[in-house]
Amino acid sequence: MAGLFLTDLTLSHFRSHRRAVLALDGRPVALWGPNGAGKTNVLEAVSLLSPGRGLRRAGAEELARRPEAIGWKVSAVLRAGAAVHELETTAEDGQPRAVRIDGKAAPQAALARVCRVVWLVPSMDRLWIEAAEGRRRFLDRLVLSFAPHHAEAVLAYEKAMRERNRLLKDMVRDAGWYAALEAQMAEQGALIQGNRAAALARIAAAQAASDTAFPAADLALVGPRMPAIPRVRRRWPRPLPGPRPRPGRRAYTDRPAPRRSGRQLRRQGRACRAMFDRRAEGAADLADPRQCKGAGRGCRRAADPAAGRGGGAS
Repeated sequence: MAGLFLTDLTLSHFRSHRRAVLALDGRPVALWGPNGAGKTNVLEAVSLLSPGRGLRRAGAEELARRPEAIGWKVSAVLRAGAAVHELETTAEDGQPRAVRIDGKAAPQAALARVCRVVWLVPSMDRLWIEAAEGRRRFLDRLVLSFAPHHAEAVLAYEKAMRERNRLLKDMVRDAGWYAALEAQMAEQGALIQGNRAAALARIAAAQAASDTAFPAADLALVGPRMPAIPRVRRRWPRPLPGPRPRPGRRAYTDRPAPRRSGRQLRRQGRACRAMFDRRAEGAADLADPRQCKGAGRGCRRAADPAAGRGGGAS
C-alpha cells in the first residue's frame, strides 16, 4: 500500500474531544501540547480505523465523552494511490462498535483490507519482558499488514475457544460438540501459525536487505513444548481382606503367578538341593526340588523337613 495516508480525520464526542477536525496532506504529523490536551486520544482514534479495540484496548462505552455519554464517532478519508475510501466507526450509548466503509456497513475485520495500522507507544515498554500474550497480539497486528484475512482467522479461533470453555464450565458432555469446536480451532490455529511464520520471514528478509545502523532483531516463533508423559508403574492390588491363609498356601491376589525361565528353574533347583544337603538329610519326599518356590528367600521345606510332608508348595 504505497502512498497510504489520511486526508481528513474527524472526531465527535470522542474521549476529551467534543469535535476535532484535522486536514492532512500525507506529510509526517507531530502532535504537540500540554498534558491532558488530548494528543493520545487522537492517536487512539486513528488506531480504531483498524480491527480490534485500539491502542488502549478500551471498550466502546469507555470512549464516549463525559458527562454527555451520547456515543462517539470517528470518520476519516483514506487515500491509497488513486483509490479513496471513506471510513467511519461509531458506537451509540450502550451499543457495540459499528463500522462503515464507503457508506456501507461492514465487519471490523474488513478494515484490515483497507487500512493497516501498527503502533508502538510508551505504555508498551514492557512488551518484551512480560507475558507472551502481549507479544502475540503485537505480532498479529504486524501480520495484518501482510495478510488481511488473518483477523478473521483470529476471531474465529477465539470464538471457538470461548464456546469450548463455556461447555467445560457448564459441564456439558457432548463429544460431538467438543469434536466440532476443536476441529475448527485446529483449522484456524494452523492458518494463524502459517500467517505468523510467513510474516516473520518477510520481516527477516527486509532486515537482511536493508542498510541501516540499527541492530537487526532475530525473530522466531517458539511454541510450547509438550511435557514428557510420565511412565506409569502398574501397582498390583494388595491381598483381599479376610482370614490369613493356612501354612503352605498363598494369599489370593489378582497378581498372576510369575513365569520362570528354564535357567531360573535350574538355579532354583540347585539352591534347593544345597539346602537339603546341609539341613535336611531326611527330606526325601521332595521329588522335584524345582517345585520349591522359596529359593533365595530360605525354603521352608529345607528349614523344616517335617513341613515338606504336608504336600503343599511353599
